[in-house]
Amino acid sequence: MNLLMRFKKTEQKNNFRFSMKKDWKWNKKGAMKAGKMVWSVVRFGLIFILGYVIIYPLLETITKTFMPVSQYSDPSVIWIPKSLTLDNIKAAVIALDFWPAFGRTLVLCLGCAILQVVSCAITGYGFARFRFKLRGPLFALVILTIVVPTQLVFFPMKVQYRFFDFFGISHLIALFTGQPYTNYTINLVDTKMTFFLPSLLGVGIRSGLFIYIYRQFFRNMPKELEEAAKIDGCGPWSTFTRIMAPNARASALTVFLFSIIWHWNETMMTGSFFNKGNQPLSIAVQNANDGSMMGEMVSAGLYVASGRNWIEREATSYASVLMFILPPLILYVFTQKYFVEGVESSGIKG
Repeated sequence: MNLLMRFKKTEQKNNFRFSMKKDWKWNKKGAMKAGKMVWSVVRFGLIFILGYVIIYPLLETITKTFMPVSQYSDPSVIWIPKSLTLDNIKAAVIALDFWPAFGRTLVLCLGCAILQVVSCAITGYGFARFRFKLRGPLFALVILTIVVPTQLVFFPMKVQYRFFDFFGISHLIALFTGQPYTNYTINLVDTKMTFFLPSLLGVGIRSGLFIYIYRQFFRNMPKELEEAAKIDGCGPWSTFTRIMAPNARASALTVFLFSIIWHWNETMMTGSFFNKGNQPLSIAVQNANDGSMMGEMVSAGLYVASGRNWIEREATSYASVLMFILPPLILYVFTQKYFVEGVESSGIKG
């Protein structure tokens, strides 16, 4: 009897322990499942809030662009206009002088992007594959160009472009003639050379970042490729042009797209280096609210001569902003896949 009672007690204890262990496992799984659900809700909320903050201005811009001016002060119209109009687009085309400004901006962005793709690739390859004196300090200066704000070097650059002296030739001529050297300098202000020259020499807008991207990519390339090219009789330049550069297409595309976007959005340097009438689209958008354009719009029959001028300017501003951001959006839609692949395979991830 005692043995039987002990056996039953032992069995009860074991069953109790098993049930406790089973309940603990189920509680742990339930807690983990509840935690995942809470995190999913929080993550969805954060993404929704960020998406709303980003998308809301774009939706408002699109709505106000195609909304008639008469409905701007209508309290019954909030998001969806009662009717659509293209008058705001027509007014923005006049205010921006759109097609000439668009052409100037396109030439400027494409030219700088192509020059930066080439110059930054050569510089990045040199830092990645060659050993030379002061390589570390020189690359530190490249990184410094990313950190130093443009405003710090803006005024010296403008003075230099206003009295541009090729290799000190103007100073040399001035020594023989006794005239001020400024008489022999070249004025590059209000020309695209103010952007093309830095891009060609690897010191353009964000060139430090582009050099870093190329350097990280070329550092990860197998050295066996260079050794095989050397055995086949290729020199450093042939190795770069025939082996390394073709394999860096993803990084080149990343640099190309980044360069276009940053030059497209640039306002401070373009607003100072280009005079009015020769400015790119980014500056024209800023001047869309200029009251001097109202006369041309009234003459075109788009706006009334008096009355709702502030509403008309607001409508023109919305249409101008939409026309300005539309080309980069279209570019991103068609190059999204390649852009993401380029970012993933470039030095940005490192």
